[in-house]
Amino acid sequence: MAPKKNPKKGEGENDLWDTFIKTYNKMQKEFDTPPVHNVREIIRMMEEGEEVKKWSFDREFDAMAFRVLWNSLRAANYVDIDAIWVWKCSGKDESVRSVCGYLEMEPPPNVKDLQFTDNDVTELGCEFLGRLLGPNGNKVVNKLMLDYNQFGTPGVQKLSAGLSQNCTLRHLSLNYCAIGEDGGQYIAHILMFVRNALEILDLRGNYLKDRGIVDVFNGAKRTKNLSRIDVFDNKFADTPEVIKALRDLFANNVSLVYYDLAGNQISDAGASMLVNGMIGKEHLQAVKVTERCSNKTFEALEFQLSAGKGKKGKKRK
Repeated sequence: MAPKKNPKKGEGENDLWDTFIKTYNKMQKEFDTPPVHNVREIIRMMEEGEEVKKWSFDREFDAMAFRVLWNSLRAANYVDIDAIWVWKCSGKDESVRSVCGYLEMEPPPNVKDLQFTDNDVTELGCEFLGRLLGPNGNKVVNKLMLDYNQFGTPGVQKLSAGLSQNCTLRHLSLNYCAIGEDGGQYIAHILMFVRNALEILDLRGNYLKDRGIVDVFNGAKRTKNLSRIDVFDNKFADTPEVIKALRDLFANNVSLVYYDLAGNQISDAGASMLVNGMIGKEHLQAVKVTERCSNKTFEALEFQLSAGKGKKGKKRK
């Protein structure tokens, strides 16, 4: 039988992997760093012939050991990674700095999916990411998830400095990041960029309130690719300004078909005004409001959505 080790890799890829292993072992000894548990698992699977394109980290690690890992990958020019997930590792901003250093290499790695979830990232980490994904930065990453990091408005301001000129990111997730009402303007700056490519924007569980959400909705009017927006539980109400911004968005952006507005203070009266604004807007596929609304309100919403759903084959779950 043929050898099992890395059977799917070409000779050049094997050479790069071997170079990485040698460099990594050397740098570990040089800096006397402890092993990173998840890396040992990745190396074991690769040596057994499995392809590991997603590098996931879900255990705490030594900051210097994590830096040595990414410096070794960069030194070896190893680019064969599609996704990097750092979940609840207490890696903080230094883990972001280490990964960004790797993603800045030329030619760029294959990483499209980048996630730092519940990782104690602050505005400093957001500054690293904003620089990485700015106009002169990485053009490969198309999904960025930063859920459950409490960087707030200062963090989203730093992100916006780069993302407001990014033309490759398609999915941005900032759920439960403590973004306040002043943060809406910075999200709007990202959305208003003429070459913005975002298709999915997740903002649930923040504190945008009325002023911030109006800024976001006004920014979304300018997008050409956005199809889904989730603003569940952002503490806004059905004020005249909010309702007007939503109705204008329904009318001006026909690519945006999915809205999650639930968990906010939208009354039956406010929902009724939204329903009126939906008349004739056959592109709309889902507009979710709070469960506290009456059955009559939900029936009216469903009636207005049915035309668009009918053209999509009337898919229901």
